Parts: sequence; structure tokens; C-alpha cells
Amino acid sequence: MFLLAFAWLLYGAIHSFMASNYFKNLAAKMLGKYFRFYRLIYNILAVVLLVPVFGIQFSTEKEVLWQVSIYQPIIGKFISVWGAILIATALQGYDLREFSGLDFNKNQEKNEFKNDGLLKYMRHPIYFGVLLLVWGMFIADASTRSLTGAVAVTIYLFVGIYFEEKKLIEVFGEKYKRYQQDVPMLIPFLRF
Repeated sequence: MFLLAFAWLLYGAIHSFMASNYFKNLAAKMLGKYFRFYRLIYNILAVVLLVPVFGIQFSTEKEVLWQVSIYQPIIGKFISVWGAILIATALQGYDLREFSGLDFNKNQEKNEFKNDGLLKYMRHPIYFGVLLLVWGMFIADASTRSLTGAVAVTIYLFVGIYFEEKKLIEVFGEKYKRYQQDVPMLIPFLRF
């Protein structure tokens, strides 16, 4: 389980570091006029680096923590499906060409403050969807490997949210601070 936890946390650290302003500024200097491809490179690397993590995840022996009831897999899969639906719905609120990095003419930095769609109810709907997805998988099989993955992804997301929100305050200032006060981070209608 240590290797699996390490793989998830290393992935999260690399992903967050590559999203940092420090690394982006370094990449802008190194890539020059080709920096417009940075978001695409970032997304490709994010997917490619997930392959070995998933390889470790699914090759790790599955040790069940308790006897799974007949209803538990149904409940867990239901939660995971809702997480996937939430992610897909949240992505519809973005310009997917820009989000993926396929719009090479756009500035690579976030330059538009968005608070419509699901962003009216929670600041990070994609992350909330990911949390539902991974914890639903754990509920479905109650295994040590799915628990390890869910805990590691949860830690990564909360660290990522912390740094992302700092970056958004730098970009949008008081406007984002007011948004933080008005809209919950993850769970709609709760102050969390």
C-alpha cells in the first residue's frame, strides 16, 4: 500500500508543481513563443503520468476490509456515477478547447472570472465530483487499495485547492475573496 500511496502523492505533487506560477514562469522562459502549447503539454503529461499510477492501483492486491453487503456495491457505484456526472456537467461550463490546451491562440493564463453554472453553488465542482467518484469506488468494494487511492486523492485535492485558491486571489483579488465568502468550497449549501 505504501507504493500506491506514494505513487498517488507523487502524481499530485508533480501535477500541482506544474500548475504553479513558478513553474509556468520557468516554462514561459524556456518555451518562448511555444508557451502557447503549455496547457496542452500539461494535460498530456497529466494523463500519461496517471497510467503508471493506475497500473499500480489495479495491480495491488485487493484486500477487503470488511464483508461487503449486497447493497454496498450498488450504493458505491451510484455515488461514483454521480461524481462522474458532476464532473461532466462542470466541464460543460468551460471552453473545452481552452481547458484542454487545444486553443493555441488564447493566453495560457485564466483571464475570465467564472461564477455561473455549477460555480454558483460550489467553487470546485470538478474536485467534488472526483471525491464522489473515488469514495464511491471505496464504498463499492471496501478494499485497502481503493481506500489508499481515495485518501491520497483527497489529500492531493485539498492541497491543490489551497494553492489554486491562492493563485485565484492573486489573479482576481477582492472579487475572488467575496466569491469565497458567498459560495462553499465543495459541498453546495454548506460552508465547506
